[in-house]
Amino acid sequence: MARTQRNFVLGRMNKSLDERLLRNGEYVDALNVRLGSTEESEVGSVENTKGNTQLSELYFIEPGTTNSISLSDRARTIGVYEDGANETIYWFVHDPAFSVGSTGKLDMILSFNSLTGEIIYHIISIDDGGGINTTLNFNPQFLITGTNKVGDLLFFTDFLNPPRFINVKKSYGEPQVATPVTPTGEVVFSFTAGSITNSGITRVGFKQGLVPGCPTPLIAVGAGAAPTTTQINLPGTGCYNTIVNAISVNAVKTTRGFGIIGANSLSTLALIEFNELFGVVNTITLGLITADGTGNPGSGILSGNITGSDGSSGTYYSRYEPNPTQFTDDNGSAFNPSSSGTVSLIGLTLTDGVTYTLTI
Repeated sequence: MARTQRNFVLGRMNKSLDERLLRNGEYVDALNVRLGSTEESEVGSVENTKGNTQLSELYFIEPGTTNSISLSDRARTIGVYEDGANETIYWFVHDPAFSVGSTGKLDMILSFNSLTGEIIYHIISIDDGGGINTTLNFNPQFLITGTNKVGDLLFFTDFLNPPRFINVKKSYGEPQVATPVTPTGEVVFSFTAGSITNSGITRVGFKQGLVPGCPTPLIAVGAGAAPTTTQINLPGTGCYNTIVNAISVNAVKTTRGFGIIGANSLSTLALIEFNELFGVVNTITLGLITADGTGNPGSGILSGNITGSDGSSGTYYSRYEPNPTQFTDDNGSAFNPSSSGTVSLIGLTLTDGVTYTLTI
């Protein structure tokens, strides 16, 4: 029998003619096929489209046991990076309904090597010690779209948390069950919330340091309240200019502003912001400087109770880290003056004109 060969470089479907009458490059029907070139076919040939095969089920080993706990059916991949040179794919997973731990969440970073079939769990996090968030603090509304790998360092950002990286060759510790902390109840900060709307976004709370716009600040709100009314200016002279790619950009100016010095055990810190944004995505931000005004206080956790003069009350939690944004002042001196972090606020919403007291 004679063999009929057709190339489909310019292929198109034609259901109107008998297959014997089709011109070269046309076909009657096709399902799950593609035109292309692989190791098994030539350019322009039709081949089956390969499907997906489940390779493994992700699970979590409960600390102190050998129990394997599967992720919930709500677990989702929120980011991925392909390391083609090493035949390895890294992915970032968030489970908002995990059954272990007080947060009800699980975040992990893991990889799969297609040559060896090995799956490596690089980081697994169910609690950052505060009982509210995980250390990775993944959020499905903030996909991890910025990824890169340099050597053994895997960089990633979700534009919610500061840019981060892990060493894929390093062994990170297993999650630990958090030890409850007994609240001291001591007052550390107090402020009267203000409110301002700019470009369709409303800011409510306290923000007097690192305020966009200079010499006229655009979104400064709130004021310190007793016992934390003493102010300390951020370091430098005149306006701050934002450093972008090691270049000071004069067009992006920021008012240095001030912080209110804390009370009791936090008298070494000053609060420059505790405010909530209402817009496309609602976020609450905490900002701190050292009480002597010399720079950022590094990394740490601040949590406790918050009460309002209107009778409202709730809890707050924030993990703060040095702000990645750097500045130069009008004299050309460089500064990285603050630490900041997102705030988990439960039980109340910041309201204009209300005085709030933070305890730890």
